[in-house]
Amino acid sequence: MQIEIRGEHFQLLTQKAIFWEETQTLLIGDLHLGKITHFRKEGIALPPNAIDNNFKRLNELVKNTGATRIIFLGDLFHSQYNAEWELFRDWRQQHHYIEMLIVIGNHDILPVSLFLEAALEVHLNDYEEGNFIFTHHPKVNPAPEKFVFAGHVHPVFTTYGKGRQSVRLPCFVVDKNQAILPSFGVFTGGFQMELLSNRKIYITTETAVFSVC
Repeated sequence: MQIEIRGEHFQLLTQKAIFWEETQTLLIGDLHLGKITHFRKEGIALPPNAIDNNFKRLNELVKNTGATRIIFLGDLFHSQYNAEWELFRDWRQQHHYIEMLIVIGNHDILPVSLFLEAALEVHLNDYEEGNFIFTHHPKVNPAPEKFVFAGHVHPVFTTYGKGRQSVRLPCFVVDKNQAILPSFGVFTGGFQMELLSNRKIYITTETAVFSVC
């Protein structure tokens, strides 16, 4: 699904990321790497292959888009240091040719030095480029002169069938001056979004992105 924002073109991808065509940049929010390992250490049963799922989709995105840059919109790593950081660092080394930067989120409690050692450009607050602001927390009243890309919320939308069946799916939320990305990571929960005036919602499955009318 391609949309246009402020004269630029953005692809909403089934892997729950956005590709900014003009700059060959992937926008990714809320990976929450480390969360699965953290929960498993606490005795919460989660499938170990869920970790592989995150890196599988990252590899798909890099291969399919040919991205030369990735902007992480915060909460790249969920918790204190654990073995998943080493997996990410190895993945980063394999993709050393891609520029990567992170806007720090509330769960990014690892020392900044670890991000820097992994060749990530670190922004403690907003990162601005042209007509756009990249941040973690959505803005309550975004200024009209800039368009905001944010994460944090983990937006989901519930659709209903002709019977009583329903399905709750991750979604992209696009308001007049702001877009909120779905959580990239698995087992991260979600916040139900409402379809308001001047708002577009695009739900995503593993195979397609659909606009909610």
